[in-house]
Amino acid sequence: MKVSVILPAYNEKEGILSLIDAIHNELSSYDHEILVVDDNSPDGTYNTVLNAGLPYTRTILRREDRGLAKSIRCGLENTDGNVFVVMDSDFNHQPKYIPFMIQSLNYYECVTASRFLYGGKMNSRARHLLSWIFNIFVRFTTGGWITDNLYGYFAIRRENMEKLNYDDIFWGYGDYCIRLLYYLQNEKANILQVPAVNGDRRHGQGNSSFVRLFIQYTAATLKLTFKERIIKKCTKG
Repeated sequence: MKVSVILPAYNEKEGILSLIDAIHNELSSYDHEILVVDDNSPDGTYNTVLNAGLPYTRTILRREDRGLAKSIRCGLENTDGNVFVVMDSDFNHQPKYIPFMIQSLNYYECVTASRFLYGGKMNSRARHLLSWIFNIFVRFTTGGWITDNLYGYFAIRRENMEKLNYDDIFWGYGDYCIRLLYYLQNEKANILQVPAVNGDRRHGQGNSSFVRLFIQYTAATLKLTFKERIIKKCTKG
């Protein structure tokens, strides 16, 4: 087994090397690589990782068609592991969960972290409540059963990821995760959810407005279900 950890990054210069070190320590018993996909960060994130010269780390600099989902796709298409781990680059996704997620792939095809299972949580009660309500909306709208469709912290076998059409999934921002989990459920993938406590960003500030993302994710969910209903009607016709 070779594990490829994909870190989409933007303006994470101050904390990226600490995160890489923490991930590397958690994966000490595995053949692994850490791929940092940088969206041309003005703070020099790419050069910070490159100049560190870590043998288990690779970097990709994306200057065009930037965005979170497309950075993740770029990482998936440029790794050679047979297990993918996708996580944020700001310590919101705690590296300590990685070994258990990987071990669980012996029995499951995908393992995804959830803040809304018993034992998981977000530090902001208001955001926790709003995100929990939104995930109920996603489950109701799509007919799915995943409790956390937005967290974007998951491990998956290469063969199961490559069954999916990347064009249908990897665009936009965090809404890609709604589509990814939707299509995995459609493929009857054997998915395990594990509780996770959201970590604290150690450096810098987030780049996204919560309200703007809420509107974007709502539109993405409705668009997804509308598209699938049209496809099903055309198929039946």
